[in-house]
Amino acid sequence: MPREPRSSRISEGDLGHTPDGAAELGLARLAALGDRTAFTRLADAVGPGLYRYALRMLGDEYEAQDCVQETLLSAWTGLDSFREESRVRTWLFGIEANLVRRRLRRQPPAPVDPESAAQIPGPDDPATEALAADLRAALDLALTGLPPAQREAWLLVTVEALTYREVAEVQATTVSTVRGRVERARRQLERRLAPWR
Repeated sequence: MPREPRSSRISEGDLGHTPDGAAELGLARLAALGDRTAFTRLADAVGPGLYRYALRMLGDEYEAQDCVQETLLSAWTGLDSFREESRVRTWLFGIEANLVRRRLRRQPPAPVDPESAAQIPGPDDPATEALAADLRAALDLALTGLPPAQREAWLLVTVEALTYREVAEVQATTVSTVRGRVERARRQLERRLAPWR
């Protein structure tokens, strides 16, 4: 459980002029001392990425929201165990990735028919009202056809901007394995999204 807050605080200005990783670390340190406002600011900074990742992995917004809440609760109660060996963001994605994997093992998403995933409607489809929204929907459909480890690696590198090393830490594997997963995911996504070229 986080300790009682101490009187020394990092000022708002100090956090505003540091790189994201340093600001998040400063907030995590304050939160570990029991500063709930700092933890709320940390959750506000990292929460949207955690939600995007969980939603694309689980495919259900309520499951994704629940997973984010469980991640943040685990982080709040486990802040004393954060050893600062990685970025706070990486640590949080590691917690959430484990929760997501457990949920996928318990209740895997419905299998995607490879033929329907391969026949993603192109931009000439008369039902296309908003190209960007349709492309996003096509990408989401294509992502569901990827094996979970590839989808996870691709999302964390491409969407959430984690480094290969950080993703290797989240996935408890090697950097070369992550590179391979991301590359295979890219090839499959390029093939499935070919009608959009």
